[in-house]
Amino acid sequence: MDTETKALVQRWILAFCETPVLIDPELMRRVLDGAEAANEHGEP
Repeated sequence: MDTETKALVQRWILAFCETPVLIDPELMRRVLDGAEAANEHGEP
């Protein structure tokens, strides 16, 4: 696993308090970006 993917996994764990079921960097980036954007706007 490369450094970027490891960082994505760590972001995932911090955001969702669980390890990702599937390690797909592109998909993980999109989901994390959406979750972090929703969090900034106060959405659950």
